[in-house]
Amino acid sequence: MRVLLAADSIITLDMLLNEVSARSWPTGTEARVLSVVEDADVPEDVWREMGYGTDALRHEMRRRGEQITTLATIRLGELGIASQVIIMRGDPAALITLEAWKWSADLILIRSNNRTGFRNWLLGSVAKSVLATATCSVDVVRPDENQTLTAKRPTRILLATDGSESSLAAARSVAQATWPAETEVRVISVVSPPLSVLEEIGLSLGGRRDRAHRAIGNVVQILKDTPVAITAAVITGRPAQTIIDEGKSWGATLIVVGKRQQRGLFSRSVSETVANRANCSVKIVRPNSSEDGKSAERDRGSSVKRRSNVYELSANRQGKRVA
Repeated sequence: MRVLLAADSIITLDMLLNEVSARSWPTGTEARVLSVVEDADVPEDVWREMGYGTDALRHEMRRRGEQITTLATIRLGELGIASQVIIMRGDPAALITLEAWKWSADLILIRSNNRTGFRNWLLGSVAKSVLATATCSVDVVRPDENQTLTAKRPTRILLATDGSESSLAAARSVAQATWPAETEVRVISVVSPPLSVLEEIGLSLGGRRDRAHRAIGNVVQILKDTPVAITAAVITGRPAQTIIDEGKSWGATLIVVGKRQQRGLFSRSVSETVANRANCSVKIVRPNSSEDGKSAERDRGSSVKRRSNVYELSANRQGKRVA
């Protein structure tokens, strides 16, 4: 498995590494830490000292690279995960997506909002862009404000399904992972209020509640051999808001939903709304069979120009500039 960690600072990296440490990963998992330096990231005193030239950017890239590599090497090494750090200059949103595509990443971990000046639960512009354009699954990581320093909360995963292939892919991603003891999974399917009421009084032949129950049954079947406690419910409401509200009221530590482009419960707007407004981390799973999305990303990737200043730092902390 290939995991790309998008970190703009040592604080962000520490948060992402905490998320990595909380899970178990398949043997042979690789991690690549990508940090993109923008011109605005260079302190004013560095600009002045270095004559406002490219040396200032190189200095900032080298400084950040050394910081991030030290932390990543220690933490990921303890987990037995091979790591590499890459520092780039340019537009973070474009370069994160492009690097994930070029490296064939299976998963991107990104902080919900890695810029100051916004409320923490809002999705930052970089994370929002990555979520919209990435061709692999994306974890939007938020700190667990309910976790104390002395006690770690049990893992609670809210898994929402509409029976689509993207929802089944989301269920498989949960089933294939190794979770801590006493992990709970709550499976929900949401039916809109007008249809639910009509069906209850026998005026609708859509059978949406029946399909919702079947969707839950399919997910439970996927999870049956996973050592987690499972509960399930069909809930009436607006899909995105209901998922968000259920995650909050149930105390979810992670929400997992599928992503697909066509119309349906988990259209792009619903999955991105959940990622934008949920008060916990959110994993958006894209099915591996989505070749159309990959082709579109190849077209987008070919139009993105990468700046010449790129530093690669591997676990032995040997740096190399790549043209």
